[in-house]
Amino acid sequence: MARPCQIREFQAFYNKSQPEMKNPARVVIVDNHPASSADFRTALEAQPDLTLAAAVTCASCSFAAVSEHKPDLVLIRLNLPGHRVLQLVKDLLVLHAGLKLLVFSGHDDELEPSRVLRAGAQGCVLRSSSMATKLDAIRKVLAGSHCFSTQSTPRRPDATALRSSVNAAFSL
Repeated sequence: MARPCQIREFQAFYNKSQPEMKNPARVVIVDNHPASSADFRTALEAQPDLTLAAAVTCASCSFAAVSEHKPDLVLIRLNLPGHRVLQLVKDLLVLHAGLKLLVFSGHDDELEPSRVLRAGAQGCVLRSSSMATKLDAIRKVLAGSHCFSTQSTPRRPDATALRSSVNAAFSL
């Protein structure tokens, strides 16, 4: 029979030799196209560090999904019918401060990285990008970086230009 101290030594060794497992990052997908949503679902299920918390098909459903599942990241299709997605980004951030948001789109010309950045999202990616590129973008955003994997490069809004556009809007 093993003595208690031998058991404790074994447990201490066993715990040190096991890799530290973190909880996988929870992702909510907001996408009205079943095929791309299914692709994301399949890819996320194969990742040990990511898990699909929920997949919803409309912007209004995203509020409930985010409140219920408390994800680490929300992946949002840019052209959801019936809602201005950049306003959705702002609204989600007001309700859930610190939430990370990644926008994706089917067309580079409709994906303006500077507008996405100003709205509060941490990145944007083209739907036509490889799944590896999309997963890399998700991981970069989760790590706290901005990620823009589009043809165009994002520009941070110039403070003077932003101030003048705000002044112009209020002088109407």
